[in-house]
Amino acid sequence: MPPTDFVIDPTDPFSAVTHAAPYDYYRRLADGPALRFDASLDCWLATGAAGVRAVLAHPACRVRPPALAVPHTLAGTPCGTIFAELVRMNDGERHAVPKQVLARALDRVDLARLHARTLHLAQAQLPGSAARLNDAIFELPLFAVADLLGFAPAQWPALAAWTREFVACLSPLSNGAQLAGAQAAAEALLQRFSVLLREGQALPGSLLHDVVAGAGQAGWHASGGMAANLVGLLSQTCDATAGLLGNAVVALRAQPELSTQPRAAPEQWPAMLREVSRHNPSIHNTRRYTAEDVEFNGVRVPAGQMIVVVLASAVHDAGGLAAPGFGHGRHVCPGQSIAHTIATACLQAWAGALERLPLAWSYLPSLNARIPVFLPGEVT
Repeated sequence: MPPTDFVIDPTDPFSAVTHAAPYDYYRRLADGPALRFDASLDCWLATGAAGVRAVLAHPACRVRPPALAVPHTLAGTPCGTIFAELVRMNDGERHAVPKQVLARALDRVDLARLHARTLHLAQAQLPGSAARLNDAIFELPLFAVADLLGFAPAQWPALAAWTREFVACLSPLSNGAQLAGAQAAAEALLQRFSVLLREGQALPGSLLHDVVAGAGQAGWHASGGMAANLVGLLSQTCDATAGLLGNAVVALRAQPELSTQPRAAPEQWPAMLREVSRHNPSIHNTRRYTAEDVEFNGVRVPAGQMIVVVLASAVHDAGGLAAPGFGHGRHVCPGQSIAHTIATACLQAWAGALERLPLAWSYLPSLNARIPVFLPGEVT
């Protein structure tokens, strides 16, 4: 069972991310104005399906502040080099072609083969303790994507460790030691992907092969940008898929009846996972910045404003989004099917072991990602 020391409702979208039960708060947000200014946070909030759709669809609502493509803390560093190239962290013409290349390559992934490969990996690494489960929800998805890219199994543990260190640079909660570790990890990842790009292009059927082939056809020849965005595929997998998988484990422990049909009919696992992630997505909010004055249903937001898009509130009204944690429209995550396939295979492999594992849980500190951290508990 989860800890019971959270008794006060969350008061803002950032504290809601790691609150034990933020759902009434999200319902209240969805019932209110789709766009409102929060004076205590000094920013705007977009809530409910209407607010989330409107802001994510507006061309003047950018992923980064127009004059700050790379955060000050990352400028001139290996992490900054990667950040500046990531298609998910940037808007504009320079990133449009790379974004299309990556989306097309991800769309061509053989999901049936991915499921079979991940199921095999997960069956070989059953989590026998809370500590091992904490590692597994991060490692198995990263191993699966590293396999897709064409890395040899002996390289997977190092890639997973570096990726987990690298993503610290994306969080404002990281301390100096974590940021220093992220820089070293960024250098290691760029070096490893540069080697893979030089030596691994002839691996037909790999995700890397499809990215390289698509880049050649589209005229995207920036090898540094390609290496950075391949690192980005791992970094996107890291927290988002760990949260997806971890929150599904929480749901299965809190509502054991959810696993009854899938255990008898494995083809039901994807539907169960989609329903869990709809109500408790791994990413609860994201941010947008207005490049010019914008207006939504009569509400004017001046240029230069930050809008917190509360994705987790978008399921709590009549027009709720099917998968709010994966974005919407032109900002939908192109790896959604891959993440769900990996998480489905892990749940299918681990279902029996998880029933017998004594677990409690809280949540890793974060302003936007809801990722359980499991603790020894009692079987319920």
